[in-house]
Amino acid sequence: MPSDRPVRNDRLLVALQQEVDKARADVQKGRAQSPGPYGATDQQRRCEHLLGALEAYADAASSAGVPLPYRYRDEMRLYRAVYPGLTRRVGGQRDASA
Repeated sequence: MPSDRPVRNDRLLVALQQEVDKARADVQKGRAQSPGPYGATDQQRRCEHLLGALEAYADAASSAGVPLPYRYRDEMRLYRAVYPGLTRRVGGQRDASA
């Protein structure tokens, strides 16, 4: 009899958490750098990568039935508000309608 319980892949969750941590560190490092001619664009790319990492973790956590920390939801909302060009991921692709 198949179970309706979500399948939890702890290795995947840990790997995605590490990607979030790495992306956060990259954004922080970008904030500490002196702005160059492409500084804003480079930082936006870092933030987009962080948003993607947060969304990937959020999707995996949801599929596994793991509660998403409020910080993640708040951070995703913040980056979408600060960088309106960033869009929600859908199936690994960016969805401009979100």
